[in-house]
Formats: sequence, C-alpha cells, structure tokens
Amino acid sequence: MKKILLLAASISALSGCVSNDVSDLKAYVDKTKATYKGKVKPIPEFKHKPPYAYAANDIRDPFKPVVDIEVSGGSYRGPRPDENRPREPLEEFSLDSLKMVGTLAQNDTEWALIKDPDGLLHRVAVGHYVGRNYGRVVAVNEEKLALVELVPDINGGWTERNASIALSE
Repeated sequence: MKKILLLAASISALSGCVSNDVSDLKAYVDKTKATYKGKVKPIPEFKHKPPYAYAANDIRDPFKPVVDIEVSGGSYRGPRPDENRPREPLEEFSLDSLKMVGTLAQNDTEWALIKDPDGLLHRVAVGHYVGRNYGRVVAVNEEKLALVELVPDINGGWTERNASIALSE
C-alpha cells in the first residue's frame, strides 16, 4: 500500500513540473531567425576539360625490375642453409614468440634461457639454431641473444640478416 501511495505522490509531483507555456522559447527562436539570415553560395560551375589520352605503351612497366637479373644455375656462392643438419626444437617458432628469461654460465660456456610459447624453457648457446629463418646463435650475453638469420633474397639466393632476442623483464 505504501508503494502505491509513493508512486501516486511522485506522479503528481512530476506532473506539476510540466507547463504548456513556451512563449519565451518561441520568442528566442524568432529573435535568432531574424538575426542570422544565412545564405548558401551557389554550386560552382564545372569547367569541362578535354579527356586525356594515356598512352603507356612506350614506357617501362612499373611492375618489372629496372635491371634484368638472371641467377645462374649452379654457380651461386653465397650463404645457404644446411638442409642436412637435424632441426632444433626452437626452429619451429618465430623469433617474436620467444622470450629470453635469463642466462647461465657453465665451464666457460654462457647459456641463454629461452621460453617458448608453450611455456617450456630451453638452454641455448653459441652455435645453436633458433627461429624459422635458420637463425644461428653467434653471441650470448646477459642482455640479449644475438643471431644471424638466412632469408631468401629476390635473386633466388640467401642473405644474412642480424637479429636478436632481448632479455624480457
């Protein structure tokens, strides 16, 4: 019963706030309309220009290399990955998914502790391979693990690229 009385009292109080007199609002709108007479500029005239004939038959194709490069079949002497060596466990992961979490030193060998995406911890030293691009570890220190990766180049050969995995906090 108290809820019904409370509801009736709140409805009657709110109905007292409503007024049908909006003359002050109409006066303000009329004053604003009289003050600001806006004009819109007409759309500019479009000047017709003759069509341009694009003839690209006599220039170089932008999607072909500037210099024709041919890779000779058997005379490639650059770096290449050793396909006969056994793959190491960390070579199935990309470098950005691996985290260096610490280092160990044992008998003049410094080891980096690498955590893979599955949460497993691996010991890595100079000479081990890490990452999908044949990354060979060349240095281990307390701050990072330095690698040299082999990535394919546009000539069909391989290019060495430096990479590293920094100690994560």
